[in-house]
Amino acid sequence: MAEESTFDRVVKILREQDGLDDVEITRDTKLSDIGLDSLATVEAVMACEDEFGIEVDADANPTTVGEFVDMVDNLLEK
Repeated sequence: MAEESTFDRVVKILREQDGLDDVEITRDTKLSDIGLDSLATVEAVMACEDEFGIEVDADANPTTVGEFVDMVDNLLEK
């Protein structure tokens, strides 16, 4: 079985954090459009830090799922 992509893993975390089982999520999906306020975004970032073993800059403020995934990918490359 192939490894899950960063996108799939981030979407899984977003779904678990906020019960978004029945929402279609794409790279272009705005976090605010799926009900993630700033607190929920911080919680998702913290969950990603644990999942991926990374440390996200406190000033990071992704607005779309794609930006969120790219941020994680960039930190994984370091």
